[in-house]
Amino acid sequence: MPTKAELQQRVENLEHDVRRLHRALKQSDIDTHELPPKMIYWPTPHVDPRAAQAIDRGFQEWRSIVEDPSPRIDTYIRTQQGIGWSWEKQYKKNGQFAWCGAFAAYCWQSVKLDIRKNTFPSCYRMFRDWGHTSRLIDVEKMRAGDIVVVFSAARKSYGDHITICTEPPATDGIFETVEGNAYGELGNGERGEGVITRQRSVDEVAHVYRLLGGDFDE
Repeated sequence: MPTKAELQQRVENLEHDVRRLHRALKQSDIDTHELPPKMIYWPTPHVDPRAAQAIDRGFQEWRSIVEDPSPRIDTYIRTQQGIGWSWEKQYKKNGQFAWCGAFAAYCWQSVKLDIRKNTFPSCYRMFRDWGHTSRLIDVEKMRAGDIVVVFSAARKSYGDHITICTEPPATDGIFETVEGNAYGELGNGERGEGVITRQRSVDEVAHVYRLLGGDFDE
């Protein structure tokens, strides 16, 4: 006979499946393989076009199935498409570099390179540069495209892991993300570590940041 904990886990898994099926139904009339890359994601009208572009880039990487370790991760870390840390060694081993911020920088490629290079690489840098500016917003105001820093077991004051919100919190406090250097659903539907999508709770959120107009290349 299953234990209470096992039953609770089954319920959580079923709730996850329901959310995933609901998302699939909403997009059932779209054959993404025949669409131009920038049309994979269909933002709601209030989403800033640059945020929609960042989400598109995240989903494109997710669909290409980037599983850690992958040579593709070097693009996020060492090239100017990401954080541009060209001095870093080639990424060959899982855990060699905490690349969640590098992935977010790749998604937000329209942001100035010096910001991607100096601010995006870590949760600490984001809080150092953005934590006392109007980029820091209330979690209740989170929307698609926002950079959401969440806690892990370490629970540092500035947060532990960088994600991008793809769908804001529902009434149950669950929001959708695309993120790198994390465990969740890979682009092939399997669970693994790399570029993934997942549901997170607002209870996990350390900080939410929204970029300003001056942060972008003209």
